[in-house]
Amino acid sequence: MRITLALLWLTTLLLRPAAQADDLTLSARAGFDGLYRNGAAVPILVSARNDGAPLEGEIRVAVDDGAGGENVFTAPVALPTQSDKRVALYVHVPGFSGSLKVELVSDGRVVATTTSNLLTLIPPESLLYGVISPDSGALAFLETVNGSRTGAAVAFLDLADLPDVAVAWRALDVLVFDDVDTSRLTAGQLAALRTWVENGGHLVVTGGPGGPKTAAALADLLPVTINGVESVAALPALEEFVGASTTAPGPFVLTDASLRRGEVMLAQDDRPLLATADLGLGRVTFLALDPKLAPLAGWAGHDALWQAIAMATPTPGPWSNGIQDSYSAGAAVSAIPGLRLPSLGGLLLFLLAYTVVIGPINFLVLRRRRRSELAWITIPVLVLLFSAVTYFTGFRTRGGAAVLHTLTVAQGSIEAEQVRAQSIAGLYSPQRGRYDLALPYETTAVPLSGGGVGIGSDNVDAIVRSGDLTLRDIRIDTGQVVAFVIDGYAPRPALSGEARPTDDGRAIIVTLRNESGAVFENAVLVYGDKQVRVGDMAAGETREMPLTTTPGVPLGATPTPDPLFPTGIVIPNPLINDPTFILGTPDYYSDPDAYPRWQLLQSLYNYSAPAVAPATTTTVMLAGWLPDSAQAIDINADVTRSAVTLVLLEIPLRP
Repeated sequence: MRITLALLWLTTLLLRPAAQADDLTLSARAGFDGLYRNGAAVPILVSARNDGAPLEGEIRVAVDDGAGGENVFTAPVALPTQSDKRVALYVHVPGFSGSLKVELVSDGRVVATTTSNLLTLIPPESLLYGVISPDSGALAFLETVNGSRTGAAVAFLDLADLPDVAVAWRALDVLVFDDVDTSRLTAGQLAALRTWVENGGHLVVTGGPGGPKTAAALADLLPVTINGVESVAALPALEEFVGASTTAPGPFVLTDASLRRGEVMLAQDDRPLLATADLGLGRVTFLALDPKLAPLAGWAGHDALWQAIAMATPTPGPWSNGIQDSYSAGAAVSAIPGLRLPSLGGLLLFLLAYTVVIGPINFLVLRRRRRSELAWITIPVLVLLFSAVTYFTGFRTRGGAAVLHTLTVAQGSIEAEQVRAQSIAGLYSPQRGRYDLALPYETTAVPLSGGGVGIGSDNVDAIVRSGDLTLRDIRIDTGQVVAFVIDGYAPRPALSGEARPTDDGRAIIVTLRNESGAVFENAVLVYGDKQVRVGDMAAGETREMPLTTTPGVPLGATPTPDPLFPTGIVIPNPLINDPTFILGTPDYYSDPDAYPRWQLLQSLYNYSAPAVAPATTTTVMLAGWLPDSAQAIDINADVTRSAVTLVLLEIPLRP
């Protein structure tokens, strides 16, 4: 009896999680004030304190992958005695509302656990504000200011909440800095902020008495130059702008500024009160007043003022949502160049030859030689011979080395420093093996779900964020393709260009330059719902292309294709509606090089989603292919690499 009790006591000690210890605490905050979007990485900030013995381990978050498995995201952590550490993870949560479980694991044991705050999914058609202010409640009214969207939500944040990985900002539409010292932003946060704006974010910076400190670290982004602070007796221009009289008496304190770029939306006596400027695909807006102070605080017209600001928020184009269709993505990445299955006719001929040789021919030869008893020798020999042929033919078909097949979409502005680079990476192995993929720290990754390839969370041990992002212990069976979606930003491809209307406004002249070291393949220009062929551009080549803008006059080389989709489905994508130019062939289903590119184009659109507005006519988009990957991917094995990048660069029209 005593022995049994002792064993039970010992077992309890061994199995009891050290999370019960008072000297180790763990807490976690997920999303932007608990808000997130489907398809966008969700930041999780984990705080750990250790008042006990030194400990090393990893923070781990397991997330349902939506297909019955789990994706495991981890980051190493070292906790000396009397230490506090903050660890950031960026996870993908498929359509989930609730809390996430966070674990601290050491030596294979869970030593501490916690749950995050509740996560709430924001609809894609809603505007999501991030607000950083000492009095966030003063800006809570933004929940009713939706600009051109169908709704709005507000996340109240601290400077420390802003990730240093730009891809984790994608859920935000608008970020408001109000009366906050931006000099406390780290270099990583500032770089992520710029990249986020260049790729469609809207940064709003307010002024007033705290304007100079709020603008301290943002001088190169703002449309204005900050000169100081001044008082004015009245603001009649503001009242006229929104059609409402101010009730508070002056004077009013505003930030004195002068326009540096962009345009002034509202001015008082040549002082910019509201100025805005484009930056890549995004926008930066400066409001010279503090929304917490008179005349804006409690003013009936402040909603109308902020509605004007919200209307200036860029609307994501049909190109900007990234990989939407996992089936097409899987089909694209599994169509690996150089790996060809034998034709059906070839297989039938091989089976016919096998049957005829082993059967009738073997029988007739042995009977003619009157040696039918040798059949017990000739049949096994022939079987071995045909097996050897089958094996070596299959080896040649599969290849002798692993293949890393990467298809990347590089999408952004031709004037931006960084563009979004989203890749479908497929790893093929001719034999059973285990691999690690290493990606830049600034990226996120998740196994591709769906699409009919050998994918899923069961194929990878964990996605580890340390000095880089590692897909750890990828397990691949013989002849299998394991696929991942990798998201991040990369330097803009070495292509440049300008688009300017002619004096009579009847045409647009587009100047293109290929400054890369490779041929830019099957380039097209997209304007509105039309496209014009550019063709291949050699390395170093410059070319001018005219686009007509006269209503009813088609572009010079634009085809008139038959729609590929049934009536009622509106796809504002001329590259899909007529892919002949961008693929270089009308027979792209049979072309081994064009087929994965066609499937990649297909993967960018969710055909079950509501139709969206046609492409804008304020920009010209350049599309084409570069024979390399915009994503840097390392692997712990010798592999054959196959890569291509679809370039989608918007060229703004400049007078």
